[in-house]
Amino acid sequence: MGTSFGSRTLLAICGALVVLLAALAAVQYRWSTRVAVADVQREKEHLDSAASLFASEFNGIAAQAMQFLQNDAHAALQSGERLTGVPKLIGALYYLDVPAKGERQVRRLTAEGLFAPSPLPEWIPVPRCAPLVIEDPPLLVAPIYDIATTESHGDIGDHFLKTFRWRADRCFVAGIDQTYLRDALFPQLIRQSFGETAAAEYDFAVVSLNAPSHTLYGAPVRADLRKPFLSIGANLPWLPKAPFGTSAPGGSAVLIQRVESVVTKGPPDLHGAGIWELQVAHKGLPLTAAFERIRRRDLLLSLGVELLLVAAILFLVIAARRMQRLADQKMRFVAGVSHELRTPVSAIAMLSRNQADGLVAGAEKVMQYGELIHQQSRRLNEMVEQTLQYAGIHSGLRRPAKNEIDLGGLIQEAVDARREELAHSGFEVEIALSRDLPPVLGDAKLLRTAFDNLLDNALKYAGGGRWIRVSAGHAAPDKEVHISVEDRGAGIDPADQAEIFEPFCRGKAAV
Repeated sequence: MGTSFGSRTLLAICGALVVLLAALAAVQYRWSTRVAVADVQREKEHLDSAASLFASEFNGIAAQAMQFLQNDAHAALQSGERLTGVPKLIGALYYLDVPAKGERQVRRLTAEGLFAPSPLPEWIPVPRCAPLVIEDPPLLVAPIYDIATTESHGDIGDHFLKTFRWRADRCFVAGIDQTYLRDALFPQLIRQSFGETAAAEYDFAVVSLNAPSHTLYGAPVRADLRKPFLSIGANLPWLPKAPFGTSAPGGSAVLIQRVESVVTKGPPDLHGAGIWELQVAHKGLPLTAAFERIRRRDLLLSLGVELLLVAAILFLVIAARRMQRLADQKMRFVAGVSHELRTPVSAIAMLSRNQADGLVAGAEKVMQYGELIHQQSRRLNEMVEQTLQYAGIHSGLRRPAKNEIDLGGLIQEAVDARREELAHSGFEVEIALSRDLPPVLGDAKLLRTAFDNLLDNALKYAGGGRWIRVSAGHAAPDKEVHISVEDRGAGIDPADQAEIFEPFCRGKAAV
């Protein structure tokens, strides 16, 4: 046996589902907030890691350039041989010998790879050499080391002393190729560190820490992340793998390294956090605001889905109640139709039985009985026809036709078909049809059925007025034809008027 749920049970279930959806929405809101915060933190950590990789890679390239200057360039300068393999980071390269007293010597690396005498460019503001970097224009300054080695021999072992002395009067000055930085190196390092698609989500810029308005790459941004770079550790020449000379058998060798530096005051050197800064900014909105917008969008989508679920639940409730109401109305309709059919059938059966039993005598009585049987048969036929029409339309087997109809003739035909019945019942019939009634498109049979129903209702419920008025007029501005059937009965109960066009609906006063 199936279990039927009442309206209260159905409403209780739906209410519980709505409460659960509301609780789910609240939990989802809190969860989305936490997820958004975690996503922002994770993205910042990813950007910081990528920026650290960027700085490390660039610092390594700069350190290699400094080592090239102190080793390869120095060796080529001393030997007079051709210098090859110059790093792409280095543009113009100069050797400076600027003693405190005496003549200044400047040499420039030519296109042939040789150092040739040259005047000191105005863009090299270096009164004395020191391990430093010049920011505007960006220059690398590599000091020249004087290396002195002394040996001493004793009973306890051999001592070797190697001294590195930074000279404040001799250095290499290398101009950093800004075109190479802007067009090749920075974009390459960004792709390697942040990923190939990072440029679609983020804007990148490189600025000077001491002069933020000086942009070396990109456009000024509202940075979500800042990472200093261009920092090079102390780069002394490599120590020998073994002490100089050979120690006495059974003795020990001790290598002592002494570093002596002379540094002039001036711009910052390359040791420390860095002199340039990489700035990363999310496109359009700051990083936190962008993730908040994504969170709100996802939250709105989820709330929209939940609202759709609530709407679906309400729709199901309304549909279920409507179906239940239609089922009840259908049962009442079947009962009403059965009652309507029983009346003419009973009348026909009774009249025919009287004639068969010989209770009807005389021509006038036979004619009267025959007319009554004809009326009841016609009424029965109309009811069966209406029922079949209704069933055909609602089942989709019969579609209403769209033919041109003469409304005036159709209304007159419907009234004439019932005129004798109306006159026999004592009704006064008035017909007021406008002369300018236009033809309309529709199904003549269905319209005739509607007129017959209206006239039948007037016959049933006109009460003691015994008056019916049928009128039709044309409303030209609205392109409509208004048809009315009026009587002097009690009318339709206001409580039933909203359901006039509902299927299977019958008023409380229906008979």
